[in-house]
Amino acid sequence: MMTDNLSRRTLLKAGAAVAAYGAFSSMADCAMAATPEGGILNIGTSAELNYNMLCFSMTGGPYDYVYSWPIYESLFKPNPNGTIDPWLAQSVDADATALTYTLHIRRDVTFSDGSILNAAVVKWNLDHYLKVGSKRVALLGSIKSVDIVDDYTVRLQLSTWCSFIPAALSRECGYMFSQAHYEKYGDEYCQKNPVGTGPFTLKEWVRDVSKTFVRNEKYWGGKVPLAGVTYTIYNDTLVGQAALMSEEIDVFCGLGLSGVKTLVDNDFVAAVEPLQDHASLLVFNSLNSSNDDPMGNLMVRQAISHAIDTKAIVAAAFLGYADVSTQFGIGKHFVNKDIVGYDFDVEKAKALLAKAGFPNGFSTRIQAASSDTNKIVLQIMQANLAKIGINAKIDLLTGATENKAETGWGSGMWYHTSSVYVDVAMQMASIFPQGLTGGVLGLTTMMRPDDVTEALKRSVSSTSDAESVKAVGEANKLLIDKYAIYVPIAEYSTIYVLSKRVKDSGIGATFFAVASLSTAHLDQ
Repeated sequence: MMTDNLSRRTLLKAGAAVAAYGAFSSMADCAMAATPEGGILNIGTSAELNYNMLCFSMTGGPYDYVYSWPIYESLFKPNPNGTIDPWLAQSVDADATALTYTLHIRRDVTFSDGSILNAAVVKWNLDHYLKVGSKRVALLGSIKSVDIVDDYTVRLQLSTWCSFIPAALSRECGYMFSQAHYEKYGDEYCQKNPVGTGPFTLKEWVRDVSKTFVRNEKYWGGKVPLAGVTYTIYNDTLVGQAALMSEEIDVFCGLGLSGVKTLVDNDFVAAVEPLQDHASLLVFNSLNSSNDDPMGNLMVRQAISHAIDTKAIVAAAFLGYADVSTQFGIGKHFVNKDIVGYDFDVEKAKALLAKAGFPNGFSTRIQAASSDTNKIVLQIMQANLAKIGINAKIDLLTGATENKAETGWGSGMWYHTSSVYVDVAMQMASIFPQGLTGGVLGLTTMMRPDDVTEALKRSVSSTSDAESVKAVGEANKLLIDKYAIYVPIAEYSTIYVLSKRVKDSGIGATFFAVASLSTAHLDQ
């Protein structure tokens, strides 16, 4: 990412954003006259969020974002083009030579408790995240200090240049929480009683059942059309589907793809984001620290890579709502066309397995998070592997067991569905290099070779976009062609199903982490 380009592009977008906000403020009365006011937007989901409503502890999982829409806003946000726009930050100056990012904070932002967002509060939030945030090492590890320049200017001093800081601050890392509220009530209370800058405030949270939000009458962005937003959890997605068809809810998040097709056939809207936001991959116990798992053998991993029919998986499990993946990432910007990969070839797979010392195959297991789509994927993989003599047991996991297995699944394989942020360098740097801690994929089961780590370091420390793209491509080629650490399976978008009466919500319009509930309304 070219430093000059980053600064120029961001500043230009900042100017447009400021103009847009100014226009909104001056035209608010006219806009409201044309927009139905009141009503409750009812959103159905298929799961509770991972941990709590306090942004510092969020993992960045899809439901953490979905439940955050009413409450939190970030310093930056992704746009449909796959780049980053200012949000609570009005603009940013990037200086790779000085190793600094200078954030200029909007001057009109308040929290729902009436406290003001200024440089001191931004510093407090970032300092707090750097101490306890779940992605602090992977995403913000290059930040050496957060310094106040003036009342509305913050400077981030880096220890080494990192090109993706603005992208990281468009995630949960950049969510702003009321310092006054936190200092008054403490961490434990705030985990269930969040105060952000968003258009709604949390009224009630019944864990694993529902959440109720009411309009933030102090919202800095102007009058909010909706009176409130409710979330209802449907553990049985068929019940959620029925609730949408009977108009008990207006939106459903987390519906299986067969359910999506059924609802589309019944005149509902499937909102497919322009930015694909997920990549799925089959990952091996390549580290094999106990030295007793066939997955520690490169040729075994290569054999399995040849045995997996990714085209059949995408056709059967994703029902046309996905693309076959060739490497980790989303979109075309970071694609390395020099990756050879592994074509679907059963005979090649058998030959490699025999050469590895397993002519008669062996027994193993594939684990994954429990979902209808994942079940189909694993069943196809199981059938593929049976053709080369590998007997793979399927384990579909939920809750804490799933979260624990993701970081270390022991023997065999893990089928991983990863949310992928717009900056692929950032995402890969939070998964594949050495030195990571916390909730990281395969922390105790996946190899992290030196050359992969070096390539990913270059990808995030480069001062030009071309260099970053090249380094990401090198890392992916090493991970696939040299080490066979993972098999790329599919790229796909989160799909939200909406009633046609939901207007201007931004749900599914850009990217899974972003919605614009401040402008949402219902066509009565």
